[in-house]
Amino acid sequence: MTALTRLTALELSEAIHRRSVSCVEVMDAFLERINELNPDLNALVGLMTPEACSAMAREADKQLARGNRSGWLHGIPIAIKDLFNAKGFVTAFGSPLLSSVAAQQDDPHVARLRAAGALIIAKTNVPEAGLGGHTDNALYGLTRNGLDRNLSAGGSSGGAATAVASRMLPLADGSDMMGSLRTPAAFQGIVGYRASIGAIPAARDADSQGLGLTSIGAMARNVSDVSALFTTLSNDRGAEAQNPPPDTERLDGLNIGWLGDADSRWPMADGLLSQCQRALENLQGLGAHIDFCPLSFSLADLWVCWLTLRQHSLLPDRALYDDPRSRSLMSDSWRWEIEQGIQRKGSDLSTAETLRRDWLVTVETLFQQYDVLAAPAAQVFPFHAEAGPPAAIEGTALDTYHQWLAISVPASLAGLPVISLPIATASATKMTGIQLMMPRGRDYDLLSIATKVEPALLA
Repeated sequence: MTALTRLTALELSEAIHRRSVSCVEVMDAFLERINELNPDLNALVGLMTPEACSAMAREADKQLARGNRSGWLHGIPIAIKDLFNAKGFVTAFGSPLLSSVAAQQDDPHVARLRAAGALIIAKTNVPEAGLGGHTDNALYGLTRNGLDRNLSAGGSSGGAATAVASRMLPLADGSDMMGSLRTPAAFQGIVGYRASIGAIPAARDADSQGLGLTSIGAMARNVSDVSALFTTLSNDRGAEAQNPPPDTERLDGLNIGWLGDADSRWPMADGLLSQCQRALENLQGLGAHIDFCPLSFSLADLWVCWLTLRQHSLLPDRALYDDPRSRSLMSDSWRWEIEQGIQRKGSDLSTAETLRRDWLVTVETLFQQYDVLAAPAAQVFPFHAEAGPPAAIEGTALDTYHQWLAISVPASLAGLPVISLPIATASATKMTGIQLMMPRGRDYDLLSIATKVEPALLA
């Protein structure tokens, strides 16, 4: 049974479709793995009973016997990030304040997962309100790294990453505002994909102010599974036919702009940048041309722009903050974000919107020079789980609880599709990745390139 959990999602799908393995056998294999590992790793929360999981699997087998196959995910277990609604499951946002009411309907992308045959068995753990890049909260507790339990899982899709990396699930959904897919993927040696903003439908109330900072995406142990999941979730599912996979493994003519550490303006853990650059050199052997890409845009302005828009996006949570009873139960990070947002003036928002427009022009100019932009997926290696996020990087003090995630901001502010790919490393403590970015709407092109880049980075 353990062998089933080693299969990719696409391999599982084919095995179920051929009827060489039953949905019940697949479910039993993953439940066995979950029972063994989840009590310690704490990636999955709100898990359904084994009996309920088995009943879903039996029904999936009955449907196959009748010739009814929902889609490529038919019979494959999955869990939903605890920032999204899945009917019948509590959407707690990792908070004691929101832990009592089960969702009455699926969010749009969750409905697409069900329609494709996925069997939803749990939620995946997140930091409270999805904030901070380290998955720990007062409701469900700390999620550990699937490769080394002593290390952070990253976040906010930390539970999803741990479930995938430890093979408790073959793949997972996620979302990314400030590296929430990229950081946990880099920390755990898997693939994390943030789709172009709006490429995957979100709930109507997910972005009530229309700021477009957060994108839904996918996680898996390889690019092929991520691509398949994106196709299922995407608003433009016919686009794949317009962008068929290339018949070559070469990258001839591909111009990659390497952001590196932005001329030392992004502090990096010692050895991380050189590790990424060594992996990137492998792409030159496939024909890619790599140049250092200097950023003329002020990173200080970019950071101020980001903080302003991010804090403004969290102001709808002020109703909870204004009630002293609920405010006392909110995490420090959550309260801080709202307090900062309250203090900002209308002129601050106007300035941020202007800076963002300027950044979009800068990005457009960069993509006239390069096909792909690349950067380290994270500024630090996985840190100790109990210690929590760093307050400094190699002696450089950080001004906020999340400034160690600043390297995620360029893609997020521009709404770009971006993928975090793992690179070869000697140990889990040195695990990291490289993020590749392309212009908004070029999701399938980016995934096609990532398929060819993937093995070279791991060589």
